[in-house]
Amino acid sequence: MIKKNKLNRIKHLLFTCILFVSNGSSILGQTSDKKYFAKPTEKQLIWQKMETIAFVHFSINTFTDMEWGYGNESPKLFNPTNLDCRQWVKICKEAGMKGIILTAKHHDGFCLWPSKYTEYSVKNSPWKKGKGDVIREFADACKEYDMKMGLYLSPWDCNHPDYGNPKYNEYFKKQLKELLTNYGEVFEIWFDGANGGRGFYGTDKLHTRTIDKDYYNWDEFEEIVKTLQPNCIIHGGKIADVRWVGNEEGYAAKTHWSTMHYADSYVEDMPVQYQLNTGHENGIRWFPSETDVSIRPGWYYHDSENHKIKSVPKLLDIYYESVGRNSLLLLNLSPNKQGRIFREDSLRLINWRKQLDLDFENNLIDNQTNFVANNQNQLKYAFDGDFNTFWKSNTEQAQIEIDFGKEQVFNRLVLQEYINEGQRIKRFTIKALVGNNWKNIIKGTTIGYKRILRLPDIATNKLQIHIEEALDQPLIADISIYNAPLVLSSPKIERNQKGEVSIMSPDKSGHVFYTLDGSDPSKNGLKYKAPFICDDKVTIKAVVINNETQGEIAERKFGPSKAQWKVVRQKGDFSKLFDGLSETTWIAKGDDVKSIVVDFGSKINISGLTYLPDQSRGNIGIALDFQIQVSRNGKHWKTMAEGEFSNIRNNPILQEIGFKRNSKVRFIKFITKTVADGQNALAIAELDVLSK
Repeated sequence: MIKKNKLNRIKHLLFTCILFVSNGSSILGQTSDKKYFAKPTEKQLIWQKMETIAFVHFSINTFTDMEWGYGNESPKLFNPTNLDCRQWVKICKEAGMKGIILTAKHHDGFCLWPSKYTEYSVKNSPWKKGKGDVIREFADACKEYDMKMGLYLSPWDCNHPDYGNPKYNEYFKKQLKELLTNYGEVFEIWFDGANGGRGFYGTDKLHTRTIDKDYYNWDEFEEIVKTLQPNCIIHGGKIADVRWVGNEEGYAAKTHWSTMHYADSYVEDMPVQYQLNTGHENGIRWFPSETDVSIRPGWYYHDSENHKIKSVPKLLDIYYESVGRNSLLLLNLSPNKQGRIFREDSLRLINWRKQLDLDFENNLIDNQTNFVANNQNQLKYAFDGDFNTFWKSNTEQAQIEIDFGKEQVFNRLVLQEYINEGQRIKRFTIKALVGNNWKNIIKGTTIGYKRILRLPDIATNKLQIHIEEALDQPLIADISIYNAPLVLSSPKIERNQKGEVSIMSPDKSGHVFYTLDGSDPSKNGLKYKAPFICDDKVTIKAVVINNETQGEIAERKFGPSKAQWKVVRQKGDFSKLFDGLSETTWIAKGDDVKSIVVDFGSKINISGLTYLPDQSRGNIGIALDFQIQVSRNGKHWKTMAEGEFSNIRNNPILQEIGFKRNSKVRFIKFITKTVADGQNALAIAELDVLSK
């Protein structure tokens, strides 16, 4: 019997041979004596050059304070008091976005347009007396501001009574045709990969993930898209144009290929999400990635997250680890119950764009710069700022020397391949002339459409780019160099179990100032010098100040003392549960380890529990559901909350579980029945309580 992985290799070889034999040439018109490269289509190229686009999550979940609804929420809950799609689009335009994708229908099944085929839509809401159409207003706003419009349509529908049988596929096709016919040009359609059981109309109390993987008629869905919107990029499905980056945290891998094999040829013993994050060298299809991440912890608006908007430095990290690593950034905004983007979200987004503009304001390569490499005649095309021209090396290994003619200080280097002919470069090294010696600055792997290297300040008059390994002769579309201004990150505030507070600045320059009363800190206030004890309920704010430059203010709210907390009836080192450090994780392995009991040492008033899953990029032992019990004596237990953590596998953020009423208890029990990916481990970075 032929093993599966060997059979996949044979299938891959046969497929490749067919491509080469057909018409006596290889795929995409290359002659048979050339190496094979997967190449982007014209619409994939146009899409990649957009670089940053926006997501907007707005629906019935906005009004229920949920991330994933169950489909049983009343349409009457949907009633934005000041909906303004023009505001959304205007903000995104000012932030340099090139397009916006709106959630027309999420997993709950509620439709933001008056669909003919369901009653679960805006037509049965009090908003505009049932005469409104969010998609129409959104489309008109995009047209007014010359922004490309995209739509998200969830295949999973918890509300529809036919979900789970063939009839639902016909319903879904009708809805897809409605959206792609009635609202103008759509640049991207988003089919979410999440799926589940029957939801509200079935026997499941909660969502299930038992739907058959071949349930959806993807071929028919995609044929509708290609027929009605031939220029539309498809995300998700069976024959998508672009791929998910493998996480919702906002990063692509440092090694990041735009090419991949088909699913039946993936590496069997490697997680699919990891392969999506890196791509496949020599992949036979051009399948670039899209990095989706929210400006807030969640995708929908929640009042409780108004102080958790990502900082400008964090958004810069996301940009450099997505666009700067050969991916496209899809950044989510969450309109509130009024139907408007929260003021702080919009300010953060605009300030992020202003900082990016400053980072790339002055290219240090000018008319006085000299260049040396093989194929000298074409070398100018690597520095002309035109992606459609390129320098081609005479050999697979190449070296480009840049002579500024005077000493320059730089900390950003932007490299772009001419991907029209495929992605080629595997490994490179950057060197700078320091004194009389060439010094290695950084080593890198892939480049692709765009690779942005963030470096410490480097003073030099000469720079070398060594392409050490490539699949074929490198094609360089553009090289640019910048000296970005200093951006001070917000400090990190931590408190360990003993009540000792530490405030750490990620930056080497500047001083940290803080307050303990919730007021904004300034350089006239308390200056942080060393860890201090503060073991009561407290709000701490801190900021880094360097001369006249001030970073963003960090804020942490701490509850009751954890000094006496301990875990009962289990062995092991549980200090990591209460150490205040998100980067440390308690891990228990074994199928029987699905709960943990905490003894507070005395009775305390609590209103809920917070659970932070493992924060490593491997994400070990994530609980998918929960039951929270409390006790005054450790013998008699009462269930205070139970449910599931929606989307926690892809977005492992802090989970807040509120109780319907306060309780004065000494013990709390966290129980889970299901761990992500079937792992026989439970991992917890932090457990804490909510206290009003």
